[in-house]
Amino acid sequence: MLCPTIQTDRLIIRRYKESDIDMQYQFLQDERLHKYISPPKLSREEELEVIKKWIAESDTSNYERWVIALKNTDEPIGNISVNGIDRRNNYCNVGYVILFDYQGMGYATEALKAVSDYLLKDRNYHLVECSCNELNIASSRVMHKAGFVKDGYIKNRRKNLDGSYSGVEYYSKGV
Repeated sequence: MLCPTIQTDRLIIRRYKESDIDMQYQFLQDERLHKYISPPKLSREEELEVIKKWIAESDTSNYERWVIALKNTDEPIGNISVNGIDRRNNYCNVGYVILFDYQGMGYATEALKAVSDYLLKDRNYHLVECSCNELNIASSRVMHKAGFVKDGYIKNRRKNLDGSYSGVEYYSKGV
């Protein structure tokens, strides 16, 4: 089964539900979360259609997508997903985001560790990788704390909102 529910001490990492639209749309609207990524410019209705598509594909798409929710309330606070797969070399790329008000509490680290362990052990990937803007120190720390090792850096890889360029740091975790 793809996208199984994964539980940690404080989190339930589960499949999307249509009721997750408020959390998902908040990512698109909260400018504080756009410092290092540029989300698509979708209406609430368009984003709901995207979620419905993810739900419909959750048993067939290898691009697994989960909601990160608080265990005690099932309140959605973020998402994590496989957003790239290299079948020939047996690795995948994972991305994550946590609502601004829940950042700095260890939730991203907890979710990334749990999902990467699942991908390595249960989905039998040889390697899981992540990347982030070099200026995103918090995300670098999350990856490190989740057991990832910095593998490399490419300078001037991403254009920032102010028109300047920043490098990208690449991290991986293997079996």
